[in-house]
Amino acid sequence: MKPYLFLVPLLALTACASTPEAGTARRAAFDKPATVVQDAATHALSQTGFEIEKSEPGYLQGFRPHKLGFFVGSGGETIGVWIESDGATRTNVKVDTARSFVGIVGQKEWNDDVIAAMRKELETP
Repeated sequence: MKPYLFLVPLLALTACASTPEAGTARRAAFDKPATVVQDAATHALSQTGFEIEKSEPGYLQGFRPHKLGFFVGSGGETIGVWIESDGATRTNVKVDTARSFVGIVGQKEWNDDVIAAMRKELETP
C-alpha cells in the first residue's frame, strides 16, 4: 500500500495540462496598438508566475511550474493569450487557462488575473 502513496503526487506532477482554446477564452479589449498589448501580456504572465513557452506575433503561451500542496500540487496550468489588432489603436485579447485532469483540484483559472495585470500596466499613465 505504501508504494501507492507516492503515485498520486507523481501523477499530479507528470500529468499534462490541456491545450488552451481561444473559443472558451475570457475576452478583453484595449485602446492600444497590438505590439504594446503583447508586451503587457508578456509582463502579466511573468507577474502571475508563468514561464513563457511560446511567443509569436499575436500569441503567447505560458506554463506555471508545479508546487506541492497538501493533497494535490498546485501549478501545472498552461495559459494562452491571443492578441488581435482591431485597427491602429484598438486590440482584442483572449485569455484561456487550461488545467490538467489530475491536478484540477489544486489548479486555478488565471484568466482574470492576467487580464487585470494587463489592464493595470496599460492604463497607468
